[in-house]
Amino acid sequence: MCIEGTPGCENPKPSVTELVVLEHGLYAGDPVSKVLLQPLTGRTHQLRVHCNALGHPVVGDLTYGGAGVREEQPFRMMLHALYLRVPTPAECVEACTPDPFLPALDACWSPQTLVHSLDQLIQALRDAPHLPDPGTPPPLPPLPPRPPETEAQRASCLQWLAEWTLEPDG
Repeated sequence: MCIEGTPGCENPKPSVTELVVLEHGLYAGDPVSKVLLQPLTGRTHQLRVHCNALGHPVVGDLTYGGAGVREEQPFRMMLHALYLRVPTPAECVEACTPDPFLPALDACWSPQTLVHSLDQLIQALRDAPHLPDPGTPPPLPPLPPRPPETEAQRASCLQWLAEWTLEPDG
């Protein structure tokens, strides 16, 4: 599904977001969907604005989430950059992080129905050819896939996440 434009926006610029539903489930008892969003063109905040315009704001978005958002839950906005590809004239920089929206990491998330496999979609993004801007030299070939995460690396990451808090300084 592609989402274009932002209704009611002053000085609109082109903005297109691709949306794929991954899972349906519950967050703190409320029905939600886990989606993969890919901004194709656009502006700051467009993912949040587009989701809200569809009537499905990002969980925890206090700015665009509307009146139904409760400040006590979740502990953060449920928007995460999972895969980034930044092409430069010298190289194509890619970064991929583990999925933070898992019941083991957030007990409020209860997946019910799997629609699309996140791993397969990320691999398709990695395999997709990059279309450079006109006049830009083509990027170098993509890097080979990283080795699988070890149990020690995963345990270290989970420990870090468990210790991390969003309490303001002072």
